[in-house]
Amino acid sequence: MRLALFLIGAGIGAPTRYAIDRFFRSSFKFPFGILIVNVFGSFLLGVVASQNSNLTFLLFGFCGALTTWSAFALDLFEERRNLKFFAVNLFGNYLLGVMAALIGLWIGR
Repeated sequence: MRLALFLIGAGIGAPTRYAIDRFFRSSFKFPFGILIVNVFGSFLLGVVASQNSNLTFLLFGFCGALTTWSAFALDLFEERRNLKFFAVNLFGNYLLGVMAALIGLWIGR
């Protein structure tokens, strides 16, 4: 049952990430969509990390498919010559993602 919930969550998370990323890329050069999904997914994982229910597995699947560190790495690689863009993207994703996860852990307890 938990595997099915995880797969359902992942099936919802991946298209959600794609839609959010496409929406923001149509208006901005900076990958705000990827930043948003990574930070939100980190926060949500923090909130549910200490829970042990069927909903937790649904949300783990959702967050796993929603967050996308591979697209983040590709964005970094493509803009490696623009140091300001590179630094803001790198530190924004890592710092905000970790802070969001910590806040989520604090709220989840």
